[in-house]
Amino acid sequence: MRKKKVKQKNIIIEKKLPKITPSQIQIIKDIYKFRFITSNQFQKLFNHKDNKLVKEWLKDLRNKKYIDMDYRREDINTNRQPAKYFLTTLGRKLLKGQKGFDINMLNKVYKEKTRKPVFKDHCLEVVDMYLFFRSHKEPGYELIFFTPPNLTKYEYFPKTNFDAYFVLRKKKRFRRFLLHVFNDSDPAWVVRRTIRQYIKYYDEESWQVNTDDASFPGLLFVLPTEKFKKHIFKYGQAVLQRAITANIYLFLETKDAIKSEDISNIWQHVE
Repeated sequence: MRKKKVKQKNIIIEKKLPKITPSQIQIIKDIYKFRFITSNQFQKLFNHKDNKLVKEWLKDLRNKKYIDMDYRREDINTNRQPAKYFLTTLGRKLLKGQKGFDINMLNKVYKEKTRKPVFKDHCLEVVDMYLFFRSHKEPGYELIFFTPPNLTKYEYFPKTNFDAYFVLRKKKRFRRFLLHVFNDSDPAWVVRRTIRQYIKYYDEESWQVNTDDASFPGLLFVLPTEKFKKHIFKYGQAVLQRAITANIYLFLETKDAIKSEDISNIWQHVE
């Protein structure tokens, strides 16, 4: 009697990912959120007085290939700046399929190593802005801070290249904001165009319809210089006064003012 051939199934055994701690997983999630972060910024994110432990976590993550950094000892121009950490393909693999992590955003890790310095520095500035708002929020308020990678499923957000959407929440009170940090190399027309885009977006009522008519976010523009700020103030004042149907609150400030110790008079309201 002839024996039946038994077809063998191809069994794919997926290699287990190297074991890491919950704090290290948080580091990977933070890098997804901001794209590039330094060890000093991680120290502040974790509220650690000493960055020794954070550096150990980062070194271990690098050894296990979850993250990489752009610091090279032999590069004089690079090693004057703090190392900037970014996700690798293994970090992508860890987050892939988890709730809240968009595959199109995760696919950007393939090009992170070749990003231009202006992009990396911009990412660091956004981290600094998060730390600024977290340390200066009013008592009793909770800061809920989203960057574009956190918002990919919300298609109604404006296509204005904003850097963050955040909410200050105290019980049932919500204060919403959209943050733009403009680069030193950005020409004035970029900022002027952004203001016009928000007026158009407001008039289209996409925000109002999709958020059950929640209050429109205040716009926070962080600009390179005081001269730049004065120019945008005059332009914003003129264009917003003409846009009588758009109830938009625009606030301007410079990077230096935000970094200063005296922040009592920051955020000039354009009205």
